[in-house]
Amino acid sequence: MQKFTDYDTAISVFQRESGHFVSSQEDSPTPESPTMASPGLSSFSLNITSDDVEGSSSQQPIGVKKAKFKRRVESQNSAFCDTLKEGQQQFMKVFKQNTGERQRTNDILERKVECRETKIVMMDLNTITDPMKHEFVRQQQLKIMAKQARQQS
Repeated sequence: MQKFTDYDTAISVFQRESGHFVSSQEDSPTPESPTMASPGLSSFSLNITSDDVEGSSSQQPIGVKKAKFKRRVESQNSAFCDTLKEGQQQFMKVFKQNTGERQRTNDILERKVECRETKIVMMDLNTITDPMKHEFVRQQQLKIMAKQARQQS
């Protein structure tokens, strides 16, 4: 017992051509109106025009989504660049502070070395009784004097 023997049950294939949907089936029941009725179901129209597609108020104009995306990406890139510049400025500030602190530390160490060298040069070798210490201090004095001579020339 077949239920739909009086009705055409073939499936229509639709193709989109320049904003209009066109049926590829030539033997539709009425060529003027491609409306088909099914028993117990309401009819619906397959006439879709470009006015129906483009006239919908819920759709955005062409290119709006792409423009929004582009603005969002540019905004994110700009924010990232600003963050990067700020980080670079902070880095340079810290770098300059560290450079200044290192210079001060080096100056202090140089003064300490000069002070020790001056003490060694000023030592009287005649007061040193241990021959090993006497020779060590004499060698240090010669090194220090040679270093000072190089720095002056």
